[in-house]
Amino acid sequence: MILMSFMFLLAAAVNPAQSQEIQEIKSDGVIILCSGGESAVEVKWFKDNNNKEEEIKGHSNLTYEVKADQGIVKGFYRCEYEKTDSNAKIKYVFFLRVQVCENCYELSRLKAAAVILGDVLFTGGVIFIIYRFTTKNSGGTQKRASNSRAVNPPPPPNPDYAPLDPKTRNNAVYSGIR
Repeated sequence: MILMSFMFLLAAAVNPAQSQEIQEIKSDGVIILCSGGESAVEVKWFKDNNNKEEEIKGHSNLTYEVKADQGIVKGFYRCEYEKTDSNAKIKYVFFLRVQVCENCYELSRLKAAAVILGDVLFTGGVIFIIYRFTTKNSGGTQKRASNSRAVNPPPPPNPDYAPLDPKTRNNAVYSGIR
């Protein structure tokens, strides 16, 4: 459980929006940003449909909103622009695979860390309480089990007793089996 909590905290700490230039994840789509294109005259957006790239008409600004299809935004998108000072073509490629929903709740890092820490503290408290009650009910300190072997061996048989005489023994069915 603790390992799972740390994995969840690590996943919450990694923010894909910073590395992929995703501006916003909304309830019905994703807004992507073509960074660095502020000085460009025109920004072109392309979508890759089954290895066939199509230009998206009517979008020449820096952001593009990709609408969700049945709650999922996925596909390859590319923005392209020319820098006015160097005439170099700049391209950014986006691969989106995001599941969006209307009733989703965004969980910040601080809230996720607080939930995990609270869970660990609560679990530790329950373990401590159980430990205290079990030691109190068991009678305090644990006693060592007594040794089953006696310290002194039993004394040898008394020589006053004589072995049984076979003539005076009982002659029952199983008495003669040796």
